[in-house]
Amino acid sequence: MEETSKQVRKLSHLARLSLTPEEEGELAGRLEQMVGYLQALSQVEEGAEPDTPCAVPFRPDGVAPSLDRDKLLAQAPLTRDGYVVTPRSVGEGGEA
Repeated sequence: MEETSKQVRKLSHLARLSLTPEEEGELAGRLEQMVGYLQALSQVEEGAEPDTPCAVPFRPDGVAPSLDRDKLLAQAPLTRDGYVVTPRSVGEGGEA
């Protein structure tokens, strides 16, 4: 754990973060947990089959017809220059 704490201190210094000792301890614990997961993954044999089948089968990719642009724009409440106008979602409020 001490080695991981040293690594967290070094990384926080490089990232110019000031961490409290509690935050350092929490991050060190998380880092050790992640390393444990990676070590467990490295033990999996390449090409190993999963224990359970995939619940949702994959569908094949393919080209399919999309919506007609003019019909779509005709259904929109507000359009401008061939685009659907929506309210702002970031920044100041106000009109679209």
